[in-house]
Amino acid sequence: MLEEKGIKKSKVKKADKQAEKIKDKELKDTKVDKQAEEIKELKDKLIRTQAEFENYKKRSKLELEEMAKYGTQKLILPLISVIDNFERALAIKSDENSKDKYYAGVEMIHKQFMEILCANGLEKIEAAGNDFDPSFHQGVMNENVEDDELVNKVTDELQKGYMLNKKVIRPTMVKIGTKG
Repeated sequence: MLEEKGIKKSKVKKADKQAEKIKDKELKDTKVDKQAEEIKELKDKLIRTQAEFENYKKRSKLELEEMAKYGTQKLILPLISVIDNFERALAIKSDENSKDKYYAGVEMIHKQFMEILCANGLEKIEAAGNDFDPSFHQGVMNENVEDDELVNKVTDELQKGYMLNKKVIRPTMVKIGTKG
C-alpha cells in the first residue's frame, strides 16, 4: 500500500508538473497572442502613417505647383491698372496742347508702376557719390578725377540697379573715379 501511495504521489506530482507546464504554456501563449496583437496594431499604425505621409507629400507638391503658377498674381493684378493707364496715354492724339499732358501722364504712370514694385519689395540701389561697392555696383568705366575725395567713388550711374527684398537682382552699372 505504501508503494501504491508512493506511485499515486509520483503520479500526482507528475500531473501537477504537467498542469504547471500547461499553465506556463497558456501564459506564454497569452503573452505571444498579446504581442502578436500589438505587432498587428503597430503595423496598421505604420501603414496608416505612411499613407498619411504620402498624401501630405502629394498635397504639398500640389500647393507648390499652385504657388508657382499663381504666385505672381499679387504683383500682376495691380500692374493691370498700369496697363490701363498706358492704353489711355496711347489713345491721346498728338497735338501741341496734348504733349505736356502726355508727358505728365507718362510721369504719373511711371510713379504708379514704381510704387507697385516698391510695395512688393523692389528697391533702387543708390550709387552716385557713394563709395564703389562690387556687391551693389558693376564698374564698367573709369573716370580720371582730380579731387582725391572722388577716387574709388561712383561718379556716374549708367544704368540703375535694383534689390528685391534686400537681395541684389541687378547691380547698378557705374563709372568709377580714379586718380589720373
